[in-house]
Amino acid sequence: MHKQMKNIRNKFILVFTMALIAIGVKAQQVPLYNQYFNAGTLAYPSGAVFQEHRYISLVYRDQFGGLVGAPKNFALAYNSTFRNKLAFTGNVTTADIGFTSQVKFSGGIGYKLFGEANDGLSIGSQVGLSFFSLNEERVNPENPSDNVLVDLLGNNGSSLSVDFSASYRKGRLGIDVAVPTVINQSLSDDAYIRINDDNVPDFIGGARYGFTINPELSFTPYLGVRLRETIGAELDVMGELDFKDKFKASLGYRDNYGPTIGIGAQLLPKLLFTYNYDFGQKDAPFLADGFNEFGLHYQLNTPEEKANVCEEEGLAVVNRIIDQRIFDENLVNPEDKEKALCYLKSLEEGKKKEVNKKAEEAYKALFLKIEKEELAKIEAARLEALRVEKAKQEAEEAAAERRRVEEIERAKMKELERLALEKERAIKKALSLATESVAFNSGSANLKEESFESLNQVVELLKSNPELRLKLSGYTDNSGNAQSNLALSKQRAAAVKAYLVSQDVAADRLEAEGYGIANPRADNSTAEGRALNRRVELSIIKK
Repeated sequence: MHKQMKNIRNKFILVFTMALIAIGVKAQQVPLYNQYFNAGTLAYPSGAVFQEHRYISLVYRDQFGGLVGAPKNFALAYNSTFRNKLAFTGNVTTADIGFTSQVKFSGGIGYKLFGEANDGLSIGSQVGLSFFSLNEERVNPENPSDNVLVDLLGNNGSSLSVDFSASYRKGRLGIDVAVPTVINQSLSDDAYIRINDDNVPDFIGGARYGFTINPELSFTPYLGVRLRETIGAELDVMGELDFKDKFKASLGYRDNYGPTIGIGAQLLPKLLFTYNYDFGQKDAPFLADGFNEFGLHYQLNTPEEKANVCEEEGLAVVNRIIDQRIFDENLVNPEDKEKALCYLKSLEEGKKKEVNKKAEEAYKALFLKIEKEELAKIEAARLEALRVEKAKQEAEEAAAERRRVEEIERAKMKELERLALEKERAIKKALSLATESVAFNSGSANLKEESFESLNQVVELLKSNPELRLKLSGYTDNSGNAQSNLALSKQRAAAVKAYLVSQDVAADRLEAEGYGIANPRADNSTAEGRALNRRVELSIIKK
């Protein structure tokens, strides 16, 4: 009985002592700056519905001033949305202040009641399990007031809590409210739950509105309130500048934590770093030295993004297989095969088992198709090589045949030229003989009888050579005057032409002209010479 009374007394003293500490420091559950702008699901699971991406946030807050008992906080938060309608959150938080430490595990759910896209009204609830303990290194056995705490070392506590929140979004306007202590029930029947009740806000809420200053710069002010029975209302007024979604700067004031400034930078495409400093409240124990708060926020891929990445990588693998003409699937590593299958699955519809089967079949068909195409290409190349070789051979044979024909043609031409030359010589010879044989008496244009035989030979030449045309040039000796000789030479040429025409030679094949005493063949001083000069020369008219 005495031992039981002692435990009751110790618990009462513990509760009273911790309550005094809580009232003195005004806030054991320190409101983290990151829950306003970058990790809202720490306070409002309902707000996770409006986030487009899944995030995991790591937040650490400390004074670094060496003040024993100063608040120290840690938070790990995760959120995930499903089809812009449902959200899930999970948090691990710690609060270390004065004699006590708290570790809280919580999981929440958010549901959009109505609205489209990023607009609408949602509600959320979060269930938390807290574990409390004493900071043993801060208990001084030599201090009489600490003796009570010494007796309670090792007596840890736990509690179950249920929170409720609601969020509203309309364009750039955002409103969030939460009741963190709808249920806050001790699981160990201990004194720690009273401390938690006294320091967790009974209500928190805030509103924000985003202003676009220019396409690269935006400004979002925030006005919030925290209500708790032991202290009353506490106001939060802040604003954050965002430049290109890569750099952030904030400024504000929070009751009991004083002015606050902060910066943020996108270290990686999906990793945001934030730093915030609260200048503290000079007249409040534990809060006078200011607080440093660090945050890392990593954007996780959504299932859709994962699927898109999987499909993109798979398409790249399929294209590489096609481009490199790989027809042996053993040359593709298992990781690339899975990527390719992921892409091929995205092209199919139906039940999962059927889709998997179709993707496997398509994967194997891909290699068979490439192999078939490669074999067809090899065969086409072989046939093309044969065609080229045959064409080359045919070209060589054709060239040889052309050379042979050309040689024959050249031989024929030479033979024709030879024959033509011989023919021309024979004709010239016949014409020369005819010229020698055609005779006239002095002063006469009448042909002597001895001229007919040679002229008949000329007739035969003309008939056997239809293309042949002759010029008949008449001459005289120098007897008589020049004028009468010129007329006589023309008469003699005409007489030869008339004889040839009488032998059925066409007149247009003959040209007759007289030149008188010109071009004598022999000496006109002798009778023989004058006889030779009385002549009609027969010559071929060249075309």
